[in-house]
Amino acid sequence: MNPYDILGITPDAGDEAVRKAYLERVKRFPPERAPHRFAAISEAYQALKDEAGRLQYECFNTKTGVASPMEAVVQHFAWGQRPAPPDFETLKRKLRACAGR
Repeated sequence: MNPYDILGITPDAGDEAVRKAYLERVKRFPPERAPHRFAAISEAYQALKDEAGRLQYECFNTKTGVASPMEAVVQHFAWGQRPAPPDFETLKRKLRACAGR
């Protein structure tokens, strides 16, 4: 299931909103009462807890409906008050650095 839906947030939510949604869900579904639901909430939070994780989810989740990772990056930066995305060459260089190439 979509981690945004599990936490009840939108893709433009910031770190604090993600954390707040996570804590609210954990209170409603503690591990001793709802272990499967708690596991799904924890997994969703781990995927979305910071901007890097949200961007990774958007780039590599095949269900996001975007045509390419670059399109996902552009859409990610288009939401809310985020700065403009890096140009393609800068992004390519950074991704290669992350991959160790």
